[in-house]
Amino acid sequence: MKPVIVLGVNTPIGLAVLRDLSQHGYYTIGIGSLGAIGHASKHCHHKVIRATTKELVIDQLIAVSKKFEQPCLLAISETDITLINQYRDQLNLTIKVLVPPAEQMAIVLDKSKTLAAASEVGIECPTSLTIDSVAQLDSIESQIIYPVVLKWANPLEVQKKLSQQGLKLHKLEFALTRQQLRDKLSVYEGVGQFPLIQQYCHGVGLGQFFLCKDGEVHLEFQHIREHEWPPEGGTSTRCRSLDLSHHQACLAQSRALLKKINWQGVAMVEYRYCREKNQYILMEINGRFWGSLALSYHSGVNFASALVELFNEKKSVNQCQYRQVSAIYMIPELRRLHRVAINKQLIKDPVFIATPIKDLLSLLTSYVMLNCHYFVFSWRDPGPFIKDMKNVAAKVLGRR
Repeated sequence: MKPVIVLGVNTPIGLAVLRDLSQHGYYTIGIGSLGAIGHASKHCHHKVIRATTKELVIDQLIAVSKKFEQPCLLAISETDITLINQYRDQLNLTIKVLVPPAEQMAIVLDKSKTLAAASEVGIECPTSLTIDSVAQLDSIESQIIYPVVLKWANPLEVQKKLSQQGLKLHKLEFALTRQQLRDKLSVYEGVGQFPLIQQYCHGVGLGQFFLCKDGEVHLEFQHIREHEWPPEGGTSTRCRSLDLSHHQACLAQSRALLKKINWQGVAMVEYRYCREKNQYILMEINGRFWGSLALSYHSGVNFASALVELFNEKKSVNQCQYRQVSAIYMIPELRRLHRVAINKQLIKDPVFIATPIKDLLSLLTSYVMLNCHYFVFSWRDPGPFIKDMKNVAAKVLGRR
């Protein structure tokens, strides 16, 4: 069995990677912190507790690789992909590194570079404005249509600066008025850097997923995000697969974008899709395995094993017909339901419409639907679910 190291098995993403690889004949080595749900899976053949520092993680990867013959290496998070690329030459001596190269990652990690590349291939992008000081707002006021969304162009790059100022990294912030915008941006004066001021885009999340080599697509899949946590935009908590016969023009544009940046590996191209206007506006490219990877796995599209086959074993990967199913990330979905039913005032999206009764009935119905699956729970592999429940109980008791 060919060994594959999976760095980051704490999340449902890493769990889906382990399940996919194991079921396709690979020997999986899961690296995760204490309590990692991936370590509780029968598909994790060798468990490793993650080292405490970045440098020690690299030493750990090299040490693990010496126990196995030229293992492949996959990483789940952008932070780990960046770390691996910093030591790529050193790691390649004993490991087959299968993460996107630094040159391509630099494009997808910086939203400004992503949007520029997308515009060149004709993809509609949200209007995005940048400032160097709050005083600049006066000069661009005529270009701003409220509400607006604040997003960091490169969250990984600014995270340390924010921490030094005692500030939290927000994935999204909303400003409904000129004064709100000024107040929110003023907080970042000490950082010396400001988030993008971006057009608010109506619609639902449309994710299109690809496996590419030298910019050419070998495998693809797409889904609609039905629910997210937090409700105003974030991790997918309920989603359903879409046949490739839908959104074909948008799929063609996504392929053109990945070819433009010569993408290597897996990626999600995410849009805000407005059904009423039949409009697709690009949000970002995730240059890694995405949060709803469990959905593609349950649909029968195996991106992790296909990635190893394509890049390490030089095998051809053929597009497959996949099942139309839905998937739920249960605990965040329950948190979302609590938010829309009990704490609607905490939802920051100014146009979000809460439908708690409909959402509750939909969740209850899902339990008896044969085509509904879960990010963590599986009858055939119950360990991760049990571990997840223990982790939740420990958190609750710890708070009390």
